[in-house]
Amino acid sequence: MNETERLHGFLVKRLPEKPEFLTMTQEEFEDRTLQAWSGSDEDSRVSAAFRGGEREWELLWNDESYKVRGAVACRAGEKYQLRLVGDEVGPVRKRLAVYGTDRVRLALIEHGEADPEVIENIAKFGNTAVRHRLVDAAWGKPQLLTKAVPYLPASDIERLMSHPDTDTRYKAAEHGTREQCLRLLALPCPQNDIFSITAREALAERIDELDAVADAISFGNQKTRENHEMEL
Repeated sequence: MNETERLHGFLVKRLPEKPEFLTMTQEEFEDRTLQAWSGSDEDSRVSAAFRGGEREWELLWNDESYKVRGAVACRAGEKYQLRLVGDEVGPVRKRLAVYGTDRVRLALIEHGEADPEVIENIAKFGNTAVRHRLVDAAWGKPQLLTKAVPYLPASDIERLMSHPDTDTRYKAAEHGTREQCLRLLALPCPQNDIFSITAREALAERIDELDAVADAISFGNQKTRENHEMEL
């Protein structure tokens, strides 16, 4: 049997079987193994974070290694994840955004999260309330808002259609409805503005995609009606 496995991007040791000559139980052996791992090398501490529980998380959540803290962010309970919200290393907070609870994601937002990858994952994995709050918090930071746009609900997309930043409005329309795309296309386009020209081309492609989907649905509904009529 392999002695390690890949979990959430980490190479994690499997808890070994107790040697027969030891008189302790398997549970006691595993407990001592976790204790030993917690005070050993980096890879062992990562494994302790994944295989252990409260005792290991309490010891390792503020470990000197960001890999170990990242493992805690993936595996630990909400109490320990909340302690990591202010971690200075982006990949640790990114794992909180992916594997944490919505309360943890909200805490990242309230703490002033400014890493684009973390913002994207908050939007991707958070619930609707988290996404609403994210739009509020990042309203004045278009470079962060555009990372969240693909995962936002329709109400937030509509809200962004009136954002003062042109790039944000175009990005929102690209993930919005046909009507929203047409609304932006109806506005005057500055001459020789490469960004606006490219963005409008993307909106035209979005309209074509939405039309193709609508045609496919209409065709499917028509075939269903025809089949139903043939059965009557």
